[in-house]
Amino acid sequence: MDESLGRIKWMSVETAMTRDVVSVKATDKVKDAWLTLMEADVSGAPVVGQAGEIVGILSITDIHRAIFQRVQKARSLRESQMQNINEEELEKEELRELTLAIRAAADSTVEMLLPRDQKLLTLSPHDSLDRAIRLMAEHSVNRLPVVKDSKVEGIVSRQDIIWLVAGRPEKEKHHEPADGT
Repeated sequence: MDESLGRIKWMSVETAMTRDVVSVKATDKVKDAWLTLMEADVSGAPVVGQAGEIVGILSITDIHRAIFQRVQKARSLRESQMQNINEEELEKEELRELTLAIRAAADSTVEMLLPRDQKLLTLSPHDSLDRAIRLMAEHSVNRLPVVKDSKVEGIVSRQDIIWLVAGRPEKEKHHEPADGT
C-alpha cells in the first residue's frame, strides 16, 4: 500500500475518475435530484445548466442543511408566539414543522438550494491526483468534478482515491449491509 501512495502523486485524475457521472439539472426539483442521488447510491453530484455546463455541486448535506434551516426558522417563530404548550402539542407541532420543512425543500429547485458562497472547484483530466487530494483536504469536499470545456467529463471522489490505493471491492461485497444480513 505504501508503494501505491507514492505513485499516486504522479498519476493523473483520469486514472481514478468515474466517467459515468450522475448529474442533476439546476432546474430540477430537489425531490427529483434527491431521488436520483439515492438511486445512484451517491452523496452528491454536479449540477448542470441548460447548455450542460457545470454550475455547482449538490450534496445530500446541502439538502439536509436546507431542511434544518427551515426547521430552525419555524422553531424560532413558534417559540416567540407560543408560550404555554403541553408536551403532546409540542411534539405534534415539531413534527408538523419538520414535515413542512421537508416539503418546502423538496419542492424547491436545485439552483435555489446551492450554497450562494459555494466556490466551484474543478479539475481537468490531466491534473494530478496529488492536486485533487490537496484540494479535497484544503476545502473539505468529498468530490471534485473533472471538467473539459465547461462540460463534466468525470468526477473524482475520496472513495475513488481510496479504491485506487486499496483496491475496489467486489460489487456484491460493497453493497452488503454492514451486519452481514
